[in-house]
Amino acid sequence: MPHPPYDLDFLPAGTLSEALYRISALTGATLEHTRGEKRALLALRDALEIDIPAVTTNAHLGAALAEVLGIEWVPGDFVDKTMLTLEGVNALLYGAAIAYQEGSLKAITAASSTGLAGSVWEDFQPAVSKIEAVTRISSLTDSGPEWLGPGSKEHKSVLSNLAAKLLPHLDQRGLSKTQLGGAIAGELEVPWGDEYISTGETIRLTGLNVILAGAERRLGKLGNEYAAGLSPQGEGAALVDALWQKLHRPNDGPWDGRAATEWLRNEGTRQENQMEWPGFFFEFRGREILNRAFRPNPFPPRVRYGNTIFDYSLNHVWDLKSHTAEQHLPLSGAWTRPKDADQVLLNDVDAVRACVADQGLGFLILSGRGLMDEDGVFKSWHDGFKGRAPMPSLSGKSRARKAAFVPLTIEAFWIANTPALDAAILAGALKPVVQGRQQSGARRADKFTMKLSPARRIVRVAERAW
Repeated sequence: MPHPPYDLDFLPAGTLSEALYRISALTGATLEHTRGEKRALLALRDALEIDIPAVTTNAHLGAALAEVLGIEWVPGDFVDKTMLTLEGVNALLYGAAIAYQEGSLKAITAASSTGLAGSVWEDFQPAVSKIEAVTRISSLTDSGPEWLGPGSKEHKSVLSNLAAKLLPHLDQRGLSKTQLGGAIAGELEVPWGDEYISTGETIRLTGLNVILAGAERRLGKLGNEYAAGLSPQGEGAALVDALWQKLHRPNDGPWDGRAATEWLRNEGTRQENQMEWPGFFFEFRGREILNRAFRPNPFPPRVRYGNTIFDYSLNHVWDLKSHTAEQHLPLSGAWTRPKDADQVLLNDVDAVRACVADQGLGFLILSGRGLMDEDGVFKSWHDGFKGRAPMPSLSGKSRARKAAFVPLTIEAFWIANTPALDAAILAGALKPVVQGRQQSGARRADKFTMKLSPARRIVRVAERAW
């Protein structure tokens, strides 16, 4: 992606939907549906306080926004007819991120949506999801990682821990979760009522936000960037939970290879021709979920080391990986465990070492079951989908493809620093591995692999299973 020359701490979006979510988040707007390109661009227009007619095409709107943001606009790369390409939206995202850091975006305040009225709440930044809300509440008092139950239902512990540390005089005995929420709201002098709760002893996002706002005000942290207070363990747990909630639901069935590759194409990823489509689908879909679930950090950590760009950052840097823990051959009914079922290929050795030395590095690893293309139907379809003959394998053998994939677990692993990395290598959890040459014959950089069994004992910080 040649335009513009991005800074080391800017992570370009991997899909159109991710880019649009992130632009909307920087403006304080809410993007209700994927690919809401015009709504996101208009939100950026309003945040920049410029006068551009809403009826103009997205191509003209993008060019006008780029001029105000001081971003070089390259129509040949950034525009497809009247719409914007992923490169074009990323250019605007880059400009918007800089404007956000400089304070030149007039954010569309969402505080009023929680029922918080008055200038005292102007600096409050509401959580955009329940997992963000409970994570922020917990981090205020260092109460440890929080997660949600099925159906995104918050646990009572998030309120009990807050009350115990911030309001120790509050008698919690005999109070239900919603009653405890009301008691805390009263102590913190924020509004409370039936509009903040739902059936089944559930507190709505608006209810969690008013409690969060009151707690931030009480602690003198109203308007502070919450991400700076997140530990790697707390952040890893929150990211795992967000992925667990949205990435897969058992009733949805397995990921279908055809639908996933078409999605990769439609989102502009340019990875739809990859044979190992589950890994790319997880990477790009996971990034969308995380960028929707957490308010962006205006001053994110560095994500680019050499030619490697790690996938996601909040207060810490993370990379998303997937691997096949088991295989099922649906026609014969056989179940197999791949020889590398305990191994996950990570990133360039030099990039990993440099990031770990600077700031630590985390991995979000999805393990799943591959439903193998036993009859070759998916391969035939995928070859036709590509519109060209497949390139021959360097080994002369064609690996079996996955026609579908079933997510089983999502785990977070954290490498805190160079001594921790060296210890993981000595324990057999990480190992540098020489990579085979590319199809062109060019040499590949060495990469780390992670052996999950020892890694789970020494560097895993969170896990959820379906």
